[in-house]
Amino acid sequence: MSVNVSPLQFQRSCFVPEVLQVIESTGLDASLLELELTENILMGSTDNVIETLHEIRSHGIGIAIDDFGTGFSSLSYLKYLPINKIKIDRSFIKDVISDHRDAAIIQGVASIATQLQLRVVAEGVETQAQYGYLQKHLCENFQGYYFAPPMPLEELITFLDEHYQAQNLGRKQREGHQGGQTLLLLDDEANILRALKRVLRRDGYRVLTTTSAQEAFELLATETVQVIISDQRMPEMSGTEFLRRAKELYPDTVQIVLSGYTDLKTITEAINESAIYKFLTKPWDDEELRLVVQQAFRHYAKQRVRRRSENA
Repeated sequence: MSVNVSPLQFQRSCFVPEVLQVIESTGLDASLLELELTENILMGSTDNVIETLHEIRSHGIGIAIDDFGTGFSSLSYLKYLPINKIKIDRSFIKDVISDHRDAAIIQGVASIATQLQLRVVAEGVETQAQYGYLQKHLCENFQGYYFAPPMPLEELITFLDEHYQAQNLGRKQREGHQGGQTLLLLDDEANILRALKRVLRRDGYRVLTTTSAQEAFELLATETVQVIISDQRMPEMSGTEFLRRAKELYPDTVQIVLSGYTDLKTITEAINESAIYKFLTKPWDDEELRLVVQQAFRHYAKQRVRRRSENA
């Protein structure tokens, strides 16, 4: 459990005793509590702050520096502060995929933190692109609307339960139970299929490929498929039409369009008529594609969990 603490609260002489009293009265294991403090706590008496932080840590309580990079920002204090985590402020995350300065700051902070054996959390992650980029550059922990919005306790319990069940379902599928994680690729160009299969099979999926929409329907009829990736423009029928029919027959499948045509009409048709999960363009980025497919399988698992709960 993470709790935000203001500099004013922290500076009170009774702060540490009050924290310990709450832990004792609630029976909470101190190691499960983490206090989030901003860099502004260092604006006062630094020696006293460090002493208080050491006292807090001596009880097994975690300490994270929140909104890192926007406050006092003296890197020299990182080696003295008894903290275990820093949270990079969302202002550096917002434009990280397009601003080399934000990217350089994040990479630098992540590198320093790693060397100091501190965990790094990227705050304010709101898009798949941000998540994909940060995942490549030393960040392993993330926070933001991309994963889930803030929610009341009752909704959080349901969300976590569904997430846990979906993880278990996904693990069973990866281990070969319940049909495995099967991916169907449809494209009228055989070389595209070979390239896609080469990229995606490294993640352990069972990959089915075909250049024919009709054969794709035959595969769907005989195989258990969770995720479909289809080209948009094909001779037999458009990807939009294929995915629309596939969705009617197999509503649980998660559908992805991969197209070299990015005109607004094509994208709108694919989204509105086929209820697709993602629209990706050719040429694709291998790592982005792998990430999208991983998320698609997780999305499928969550759908199955919700459907089971509704039918229970």
